[in-house]
Amino acid sequence: MTRPIQLDNDCYRYLDEGDFCYHFLEYTSGGGFGVSQGNQQILNLKKRPSSSERELYYKGKSVAFWGDLLASALNLTAASVNSTFVPMPCSKPVGHVDYDDRMLKVLRRMSRLTPQLDVRELLVQDASRTSQHEGERLSPEQIASYMSINQDALAAPIKDYLIVVDDVITMGASFKAAKILIERANISSQVVGLFLAKTVWPASELDDWLGAL
Repeated sequence: MTRPIQLDNDCYRYLDEGDFCYHFLEYTSGGGFGVSQGNQQILNLKKRPSSSERELYYKGKSVAFWGDLLASALNLTAASVNSTFVPMPCSKPVGHVDYDDRMLKVLRRMSRLTPQLDVRELLVQDASRTSQHEGERLSPEQIASYMSINQDALAAPIKDYLIVVDDVITMGASFKAAKILIERANISSQVVGLFLAKTVWPASELDDWLGAL
């Protein structure tokens, strides 16, 4: 069974000593489907909603893969029942042609297999922005400016641990944006980042990545 692995904060520009983040597989930047299982499953998961029927079929298979992996890993973790799981929203708001609720679908798949887990849409994307992997990378504060807290999701108390679940971590900006909003909302839970994969770089790109840190 795959278990979450804690990230080394020193490798991520926006993570601080007090951040607790974990990942499962690896995603090789610039690599194709054949590089690894992580690449195959992340690339399929990120297929746009406007993709072909065949591509969406594989997107659905990827949702099931990640949801089942999370359920298997977390069902044996005592802290899971004391946690609220929050999907990181995509860069487009509801109603946009490219709106993609892939992380919510992954968590719904997870909770179908482990119904005792608490899943809530706490974070809302209010306006469209360029995806981090498609254009100039925004800072955590910039990303947070496009988002807000869904007050309806606070009707019941958030549990001791608030787990923000996203697909890939590269520098930690999206996680940090989520944490900024959560702390501003005076939610006292311990905020944890859980990522399906972490970005790794082939040797040809590693120098460029190190220069960005």
